[in-house]
Amino acid sequence: MKKLFTVISERMPEFLRSPEERGVTLVETLVAIAISVLVFSVLSTALVQFVLTTRWGNNQLQVTSDIQVASLWLGRDALEAASFTPGAGSVYGTLDWADGSQQFRYTYDSTAGALIREHFDAGVLQSRTTIARHILNQPDVSFLITGQLLTVSITSTSGAEAETANLAFALRAR
Repeated sequence: MKKLFTVISERMPEFLRSPEERGVTLVETLVAIAISVLVFSVLSTALVQFVLTTRWGNNQLQVTSDIQVASLWLGRDALEAASFTPGAGSVYGTLDWADGSQQFRYTYDSTAGALIREHFDAGVLQSRTTIARHILNQPDVSFLITGQLLTVSITSTSGAEAETANLAFALRAR
C-alpha cells in the first residue's frame, strides 16, 4: 500500500504534492515581490489621483456655490430695495426699501472670512445669514452704486481655486 502511494505521488504534478515535497525558489519569490510592487504602485497612484481630483472638485464647488448664493441673495434684495447706502469699516452697505421698513445690510466677518447679510425690520435685527463663506479679505467684495445700478464684485477662494464674479443689479425705481 505504501508503494502505491509513492507511485501515485511521483506521477502527480508538482503543485499537488504535499508541502514538504515542494518549495519556493528564489526566482519565484522575486517574481512575486516584483508583481506585488507593480500592483501596489498602480493602485497607490490611482488613489493619489482620486484624492487630488476630489480636493480640486470640492474647492471648485465651494467657490462656485459662494458666487451663486451671494448673487441670489443680492438679486432678491436689490429688486426690493429703492436705495443703497454705502457703509464704512466692515460694513459694505445697506439696501433700503422705499418705505424704510426693511433694510438689508451686507458686512464682512473677518473671523469667519465670510460675507454676511443682516435683515432689519423697523431697525431691529431679524436675521443674520452667511451668504459667502470663502472670502479671504474684505476687499474681495466691493459694492458700487451708480444711479439705480448696484454693481457688486465678489472673489471667493478655496484652496488653490478662486472665482470672481461681477454682478449688476437694478434697484427698484422710487
